[in-house]
Amino acid sequence: MVERSGPAIRAALLAHAPDRCRQFEAELRSALAAAAQSLDLSGPQAVLARWQAVAMMAANPLSDEEREQIEHAKTGDFSGLLSWDQGDNGSWVRL
Repeated sequence: MVERSGPAIRAALLAHAPDRCRQFEAELRSALAAAAQSLDLSGPQAVLARWQAVAMMAANPLSDEEREQIEHAKTGDFSGLLSWDQGDNGSWVRL
C-alpha cells in the first residue's frame, strides 16, 4: 500500500520506478502552484490519486499469470476472471 501523499508516492516511485519520479514531482508542483492561486485543492488531489495508482502498480507488479490473463482478455477471452453477479445473492463468480 502506498499512502496518498506526496512524500509517500515520491518514496515509492524512487524505490520502484525512479524514471517516473521527476514527472510526478513536476505535475504535483504545477497543481500546487495553481491551487495556491485558486485555493482549489481538486487539482493536487487528482494528481495524487493518479500517481498513487502508478506508485502502487510499480511497487506491486503484476505476476506472469496476471499479465497472461490481461493478454487473453484483450483477445476477448475472459475465462478465469471474476465478475460480479447481480443475481439473488450478488456475489463474485468465475467466468
